[in-house]
Amino acid sequence: MVISDNGPQYSSQEFKCFSQVWEFKHNTSSPGYAQSNGKAESSVETAKCLMQKAAAAGQDPYLAILDHRNTPSQGLNTSPAQRLLNRRTRTLLPIKDTLLEPEITSNMQGLMHNRQRQEKYHNRTAKNLDTLKTGDRVRVQPFQPHKVWKTAQVLRPVSHRSYEVKLDSGGVLRRNRRHLRHNHCTSPTPTQTGTDINTHQELTQSSRVIQGTDTQSLPGQAVGWSGPSI
Repeated sequence: MVISDNGPQYSSQEFKCFSQVWEFKHNTSSPGYAQSNGKAESSVETAKCLMQKAAAAGQDPYLAILDHRNTPSQGLNTSPAQRLLNRRTRTLLPIKDTLLEPEITSNMQGLMHNRQRQEKYHNRTAKNLDTLKTGDRVRVQPFQPHKVWKTAQVLRPVSHRSYEVKLDSGGVLRRNRRHLRHNHCTSPTPTQTGTDINTHQELTQSSRVIQGTDTQSLPGQAVGWSGPSI
């Protein structure tokens, strides 16, 4: 299985045919929700940090990446190179030749411990959102720099916590459940006539009358003042 974002190199028809020929499943994360593809985003952030520090120190960035691959990960006794190649790689640091020999290691217990630790901290503030059904009316959270929420209707669920919605303007979007809110406001029905609008205007005008007298009928009296005029 390959999990990626919705970049054009992954959402193209050519990559779709490639996944079908090689018989692997391709899942994409929700647009605008990088947290669902957190492993890749974390790796990119680590690589950028290494490149920036190497440039600031005037060192070779490839040596920085090599040292990172030979450093044991948090909660594990092995480095990324050991988990991929089953051996350490040679660096500029002096090391015994026996430590460079291939060795199969088991990291299942450490990976489970890291996952449980991350789940513990995540569940402190997280809460479950109810699932949406086809036809539900929702409001779509805008992405920066836009600030206006748009109303839409759920078309179908794409994956876990990811839905395809159709905007009232006609566009079709894919959004994570976190970016969708239930729309409890009912839109005006086509049966609403001009008589209903006139009735609403009459009620609005009647609400301005205070104690049976229009606020604008008494000269010299302030608007909203129900006492005697000065």
